[in-house]
Amino acid sequence: MEIKINVFLFHSNSYAKHIIRSTRAVTKRDSRVTLWKPLTIRELKLFLSIVFNMGLIRKSSIEEYWNSTMASQASNWFKRTISRNRFQNILRFLYVSDHSKNFPRDHPGYDPASRFRPLLNFMNRQFGRFLVPEKEICVDETLVASKGHNIMRQYIPSKAGKFGIKFWMLCESATGYILQMTVYRGRNFDPVPSGELQGTQVVTSLLSSANLLNKCYHVFCDRTLRKNRPMPNVIKSADPAPNNAVYMRKGKVLCMAYRDADGKRPVRMLSTYLPAQELRSGKPKIVHVYNKNMGGVDTTDSVMKAYSGQRKNRKTWKKVLLHLYHRILHNAYILYTKNTADTPIKSRVRFIQDVVESLSDTVTINVIPARARPHDQRRNIHVGVKLLSGRKEKDCCVCSRRSQAGGRRRSRTACSFCGKGLHRCCIQFHYNCHEY
Repeated sequence: MEIKINVFLFHSNSYAKHIIRSTRAVTKRDSRVTLWKPLTIRELKLFLSIVFNMGLIRKSSIEEYWNSTMASQASNWFKRTISRNRFQNILRFLYVSDHSKNFPRDHPGYDPASRFRPLLNFMNRQFGRFLVPEKEICVDETLVASKGHNIMRQYIPSKAGKFGIKFWMLCESATGYILQMTVYRGRNFDPVPSGELQGTQVVTSLLSSANLLNKCYHVFCDRTLRKNRPMPNVIKSADPAPNNAVYMRKGKVLCMAYRDADGKRPVRMLSTYLPAQELRSGKPKIVHVYNKNMGGVDTTDSVMKAYSGQRKNRKTWKKVLLHLYHRILHNAYILYTKNTADTPIKSRVRFIQDVVESLSDTVTINVIPARARPHDQRRNIHVGVKLLSGRKEKDCCVCSRRSQAGGRRRSRTACSFCGKGLHRCCIQFHYNCHEY
């Protein structure tokens, strides 16, 4: 994984050199572009910590996170982590593909998803390594909302954003864990094979890519049986009374038409493993199981929307790229909930906060002057924090309170002088260091 990150760093630095070289004649001397320095792993982690933290701390624009003109709007953590100009430079030149192979639109090898496809492929390879999904999985579409001009842009009226880049996702129904993602580039770039329906092609390709095809999984899909599709006339023309169903079976395939209530249209469903059985409430079992297991993608979307911090971007592919990083973070939280021994389990907000802390504390942080006391001149020394070896953690000597329920706060950094656990943000309150 570290090798792949180094490849992404190489592409970002190569792209920055290419842009600076090609625009050197028109770039102003005092432009922030001229201040570009090669991106390092340390800075990439700090950059991602800021991107994730922006999803928790909402402000009207990126510049506002570094606003120091008004004390009420100050966010000192962002200023201490990376300067505003450096963050915006990284955001501008962030790249994960070889820019020399991104052909123009009129080239026969043009791929509109080439600028983020290496990260997407990397995600798909990694997601399947860490989780064996439960028996119920689902396939559905999601939309990265964007109104920017892009040949891949789709219109889906049922989605909140309506316009954007469409992805097909294979998820575990119970948790929403993403097993595979594939981007839909439009009918010109992703035509449906002759004799197949798009839904069939999408489901089989996702299952094959995830190595789950023909493994006895229960796959739930949406809109597979519309009224204009081939089906028995009994089901096609069925008009059952409210809370009633009509069934037909041929071999393993069960076909059903069901009306939920008066004034609603009948729904038609197919199943290859559920019986023609009704629950005590009168609802068919096939409807109950579908409602229970089909919401994995929608649940993931609703959870991500709360903490994604997505902003407008002139480059649609850059917005998709940042969205993919948030997808990685979401999967990481699901893996944490499945494997942790923590009691109680951290909330999603707390998990993101810990990830932000971890990414921003991955290196020894620049020393910050401690608050001095008038009667002791030795307090003018500079106190800093250092990273603990391995994955060790210590209780923060400032903010951790074991005596209070849920008050324990662990840190992967320690005071560089006394060795006590200490968060970066707690340095200014660390008065009990023996070096004082």
